[in-house]
Amino acid sequence: MLIKSRKFLIAAIGAATTVGLLASSPSAVAETPVRGGTLNVGFPSDTKTLNPMFSVQFTERQVLYLVYNTLTKLGPDFSINPELATKWDVSDGGKKIVFHLQKGVKFHDGTDFDAEAVKWNIDQRLDEKVGSRQRKQLAPVINSVDVMDKHTVVFNLKKPFPALLGMLGQRAGFMASPAASKKWGKDFGSHPVGTGAFVFKKWVRGSHILVERNKDYWEKGLPYLDAVKFKDTSASVVGLQSLGNGELDYVGQLSPNDIRPITNNSDINLYRATVGRWYSLQWHVYEPPFDNINLRRAIAHAIDRKKIVEITMAGKAEIANGPTPPGLWWYDASIKSYSYDLAKSKEYLKKAGYKAGTELTLYASTASIYKQISQLVQEQLAAAGITAKIKPVSRKEWYGRVVKRLVNFTPTRWTQRPDPDGLLYILLPSKGYANSTGYNNPKMDALLDEARGTGDLSVRKPLYSKIQKILIEDIPNVPLFFAVEYGAARKNVHGYEWIADQIPRFRELWKTK
Repeated sequence: MLIKSRKFLIAAIGAATTVGLLASSPSAVAETPVRGGTLNVGFPSDTKTLNPMFSVQFTERQVLYLVYNTLTKLGPDFSINPELATKWDVSDGGKKIVFHLQKGVKFHDGTDFDAEAVKWNIDQRLDEKVGSRQRKQLAPVINSVDVMDKHTVVFNLKKPFPALLGMLGQRAGFMASPAASKKWGKDFGSHPVGTGAFVFKKWVRGSHILVERNKDYWEKGLPYLDAVKFKDTSASVVGLQSLGNGELDYVGQLSPNDIRPITNNSDINLYRATVGRWYSLQWHVYEPPFDNINLRRAIAHAIDRKKIVEITMAGKAEIANGPTPPGLWWYDASIKSYSYDLAKSKEYLKKAGYKAGTELTLYASTASIYKQISQLVQEQLAAAGITAKIKPVSRKEWYGRVVKRLVNFTPTRWTQRPDPDGLLYILLPSKGYANSTGYNNPKMDALLDEARGTGDLSVRKPLYSKIQKILIEDIPNVPLFFAVEYGAARKNVHGYEWIADQIPRFRELWKTK
C-alpha cells in the first residue's frame, strides 16, 4: 500500500512548531517583487569547499542553497515540502520511498537533471572510496537507489528512517552535476555546478564569492536578483559598519549585544531567528581528567548559565537543560540539567581527587561569542577552585577541529534539524560522525537506533526523553543556552524569511532602489 508524502510526513516526524524565540521583526513586505541588483552579504571567510559532498561549514551552505537545489525543501517551521522532487510515495512499512522528479530541469552546464543524476549523487555519498561527509549518516539506512524511469527514482532503505526526508532538504539532498563533477574531479569544490537559482562565477579566497542569476532557472519567475556577492567580513562589528554605510545589504549570525548599535537605525530591518542554536560546554569523556565523572559534575555545578545568558545574550536567550528547545515535539520539560551550586561543585571536586593548582586547557574559537563564553566559564571555574587556561583557535579552523576531536574542553554550538535524529544521531552514538566528545554508551546507541526506526510519535517521543535523560546523567557536555540570533538587512531588501535551520536562503529576495 502506498502512503502519500504528506500523510507519511505527519506520521513520521510530526509537525515541528516554531520554538519560543518567535520572529519579532518585520515580515516580508507584501508588494510585487522587482528584478535586478546585487545583494551584498557579509560573512566570515571559513569557506573551504562548494562541493556539497564534503561541505561542513555554515558559510558554505549559504552559497550552496543558491547554486544547488535539494530533493526536498524545508519550510520556516521545519515542514518538508517538494523541490526537485515534486512528490514522494512511501511503502513497504517505510522501507521504500519513490520520488517523482521535476521535468525539464537542467544543470548549469546544460546537462539534464533526471533520475540517473539523483542515483549518481546518492551513490557518491554512499561510496566509501569517495569519502563524503554524509556517508556515515546515509550508509546505515540506504541500501540502494534504483532508477524506474527518467523522472522516477526509488530509495530502498535497510529500515524505516523518518528523518531521511528532512535530510534530503539539507546537505544530503544537494544535487550536483555528474558531468561537471567528473570533469573537475577534486577541483569541483572550486567550480560548483548545480540546478540552482544562481550560477557560480568567481571565488577569490579571503575576499568574496560571486554567483549570478540563472537565466534558465526552472522555478517560474525566480530569482529576482541579478547576483549575490558574499564578502569576507572578519567580525560582526566590521559587518555592521559596512551595513550601516550601505556597502553590505545583509549581515547574519548577530547576537543581542551585536545589534545594539543598529537597533534604532531607520535604514535597517532586524529579523529574529525562529529556532535558537544549542550552545554547550563539552569535553573528551575518554581523556583524563574528563574521564572522571565527578570532575565533570564539579564543572557542571560551577557554571552559572543565567549569568552567561545575561552577558552574552543580553538576558534574552532560553537557558538549556538539554539539546532540545521548547516547542519541538521531542522536547521534555521534565529534563533538568545541573544547577549552579558552588558547594556541590567543591564537593564533587574533592570526590574527583582534583589537586588545587591543576590547570585545565579551555579551547575557544576566536569568534566573539565563544571568547565571551570561555572567559565567563574561566571566571566561574576559578570561583569553584578550578584553574582553566584559555587557548584560542582560529575561527576558520574551529568546526573541523572540533568534529575531528582535535580540541578538547570547549564551548560548542549545534543547529537544530527537522527531526531529532538529524542532530542527536550525529552527536551521541559511539560511531556518530560528529561525535566530538568520544562519548560511548551502548544503551544510548541502542535507544538511538530504536528511535530512528519508527515513524510512530507515541513510540519515538518517550525514547527521546530517555535519550536526553541519559545524556544529562553521563555529562559528555553541559547545556548552556539556545541562542537568540538576528539577521540584519537594509530596508530596501525584501522577502527575507528565517528557516528554522538558521541558514539564510536568499533565493527569493529582491531589492528596491
